[in-house]
This record gives sequence, structure tokens and C-alpha cells, in this order.
Amino acid sequence: MVVLIGAVALGVWMLVSFVSSGVDHAEIGKVFVLGLITLARVMVLLLFACLVWVPLGVIIGLNPRWATRVQPIAQFLAAFPANLLFPVAVFLMVRYRLSPEIWTAPLMILGTQWYILFNVIAGASAIPSDLREAAQNLGLSGWRLWKHLLLPGIIPSLLTGLVTASGGTWNASIVAEVVSWGNTTLTATGLGSYIAHWSEKGDYPHIVLGIAVMSLYVVFFNRFFWGRLYTLSQTRYRLD
Repeated sequence: MVVLIGAVALGVWMLVSFVSSGVDHAEIGKVFVLGLITLARVMVLLLFACLVWVPLGVIIGLNPRWATRVQPIAQFLAAFPANLLFPVAVFLMVRYRLSPEIWTAPLMILGTQWYILFNVIAGASAIPSDLREAAQNLGLSGWRLWKHLLLPGIIPSLLTGLVTASGGTWNASIVAEVVSWGNTTLTATGLGSYIAHWSEKGDYPHIVLGIAVMSLYVVFFNRFFWGRLYTLSQTRYRLD
């Protein structure tokens, strides 16, 4: 532990020294604010993805035939390079004068939303048939069925998908908050566009600062938000 703490302290000192060589202190506060903006985009996108894919994923997962067909498709779409669609998005935003602050956000989750879908499908498929039959015999339907069986049954799998999608969406912000096609470049305010901007200029202190702040946000939320929700789901919403 002493060696580990010493190595971490040395790494932090080297990081601070390197960043301080090319970045003033006011810039650090600005980068954390940009991180909050990107964080807001990530959370809103995950919420919208859940509203779309959780109901569909449960319906598919409860039908074994559809589940076996749709899951490979969702896994393929998760691996599909979403940036191939960026030129189309740039064309539409320029054509209809859409704000990049809003309409570049969906590009961040194009490739990561599928993790939510196929994890929800897996969770719904794993709900025991005897519990489903018991719910049917008790006359559960509509919201009561979702509240007492379906949502508790998929929450652990849903959180796995959300954690994976969250990390992927943060990474995607670096390419999605700055999109270009030909001579047209659209930029949204955020930590991803900050990293992309300084990467293009080759300014390593700014690049390291941006990546370090993004890493802090991701680790903090994984530890204190997603981690606690996942622990709760394992202790309170287990069907085995």
C-alpha cells in the first residue's frame, strides 16, 4: 500500500507539473465547467435512450424468438462506426440551421445506446417463467406489472448497459462535439470539443488537462453513482 500510494502521489505530481507548464489556473476551472456541460449531455442522452429502449428491450426479451434475432443485430450496431453518419448530420444541421449545441448531442450516443438495448433484452429474457406466470395469475398488468416484476427483473442488466453506455458516450463526445464535412465545421461547447480542439493544435498540456478532467468525472460517477446503484440492484432486485 505504501508503494502504491507513493506511485499515485508521484503520478499526480508529474501530471500537475506537466499541465502547469502550459496552462494557467483559471483554465483549470473552465475545463471543469466544460465537463459539467458534457456531463449534462451524457445524462440527458442516457435518459432518452432508456425511455426508448427499455420498453422495446423488455418486449423483445420476453419473446425468445425475437430475442435471439435482435441481440446479434444490436451487438453489430454497437460495433458499427457511428462517425460514418456524421457527414449526414452536418448536412442536416446546416440545411435546417439547427443548433450544434443541441443537435450534436445525439451523435454522442449513436454507437453506445445499443449496450442498453441488448442488456435489457438479456435481463428480460432471464426473468423466470414461473414468476411471469404468477404475475399473470395475480392479474398484474400495465404499470403494476412493470413496477412489481419487469423493472426489478431488468434493473441489474439495465445498470450494466448504462455504465457501459455512459463511458462510451463520454469518449464519443471527443469526436461528436466537433463534427465536420468538407469546409463546414460545427462545434458544441463541452469537454469533448475542448480535447478535440487542443489535439488538433498538438498542445499536450491542454490535452492532458482535458483527459484528466474527463477521467475524474468518469471515475467519480462510476464510484459514487453507478457503483452504488449497482450494489443496490444486486441486494434489492435479485430474482435468483
